[in-house]
Amino acid sequence: MPRSSLGFHTMSLSLSLDYIEALRLIKDFVKYRDELKLIEIYQVIEKDTYKRYTPHFTSDGKLLSPLKLYIKYLNGDKGIKWLLHCDYRNGAYKSYIINVTINPKILSCTIDYITAATLYDMNIAIINFNYQTKQISPILKTFDCYELKRIDYCVNLDVGELAPGCRPEQIMNLIRRGNIPSSYEEWTKYDSTSHRTKSKPGSFYLINNSVNINCYSKYMQLQEHSCENRNNGYPPVPQSTLDAAQNIIRFEIQCKYHKTYALSHKTEKVEINELLSPFNCVKVVSNYYKRIISSGDWYTLQEAIHIVEEQHFNSQKEKRLVNALQIVNQCRSLAKAKASCQGYELAVFKRTLNELSSLNINPVTIPKEWGIKHIPNLLHTYFNQHLKEYYDLDTFGCDASVPQGYHEYVTIFNHSPI
Repeated sequence: MPRSSLGFHTMSLSLSLDYIEALRLIKDFVKYRDELKLIEIYQVIEKDTYKRYTPHFTSDGKLLSPLKLYIKYLNGDKGIKWLLHCDYRNGAYKSYIINVTINPKILSCTIDYITAATLYDMNIAIINFNYQTKQISPILKTFDCYELKRIDYCVNLDVGELAPGCRPEQIMNLIRRGNIPSSYEEWTKYDSTSHRTKSKPGSFYLINNSVNINCYSKYMQLQEHSCENRNNGYPPVPQSTLDAAQNIIRFEIQCKYHKTYALSHKTEKVEINELLSPFNCVKVVSNYYKRIISSGDWYTLQEAIHIVEEQHFNSQKEKRLVNALQIVNQCRSLAKAKASCQGYELAVFKRTLNELSSLNINPVTIPKEWGIKHIPNLLHTYFNQHLKEYYDLDTFGCDASVPQGYHEYVTIFNHSPI
């Protein structure tokens, strides 16, 4: 069973409340917690610092409202978490916002941290979301009343399926040498041991104001999550889940509020179906994959130069293409090589990268010591495998069993920028 998958995995929504609604909701959350013991409520003291919430009242019986509450289910992940906080745009603190983060795969009762969610999962998740909010409080309303704040599109790439003979850490090594678009910067954190800022191990995380791009080892991410669970007294991630994630690299596009607002202002059902359709998921993922990782295959420097020489370009063009490959190789990073160019030289370098892409060459080259001459573009290979699966089904007259939206997938695959 193929483990590579494309779709989305989390989304964030928000609902504005007035002061009276917020107080009623807090009381409803407390009542639900105390009676059913299914959730826990934490007061957020400061970033990453929480304490169990206990309601406090004034002498005349009025509830003192906290500035921020975090609510999550106990006994395992249910795919839904709430954050209630003051609307800081209002200096009088008389209005609140309830933010909710949902994992559609988990909320649709599929305990799967590996496979990307689909529209089918989302439709079930909406039903379950409305059921959960109804159980807790009428203030929480229904899914269609919320404003969409963020969608995380993703593709999970199984290295064992798509590039046999390679290890995930090798692929991450090559990805980390990829492009950083001009509007992005790599996320780093100060390391007290080395006394310098460092990126997160096992990931390539790029940020800007509207869209974050995160490419990481799913296995390392789940290991970290499992360790956090243990430290907080929760069950660790099952070993079977860790084993399933061993070869998975996730490429994730986190569309924040500004980007999501441009896509859709309200989460009406028709718009959600369009935003989360296979067609749109492929379009978003393939666009950013091409910008960050490239549409070409990885080769050793020697093999890439050989492909260029086989084209029999004029000597000037051939020299320009080869020089670009050598510069990226020497800098050990496409982003660093690009940063070394300015003005007209940068424009020529970017044009050269496009020409290498048309030859299906990724300018980032494989270290010679690996003993691997060629690694195919993982996303392109994933697309091709799905096309083959579709046409095999169609050949045997099984078109009725093709998942809804698959024909849209085929259309996008054929016209993908990858």
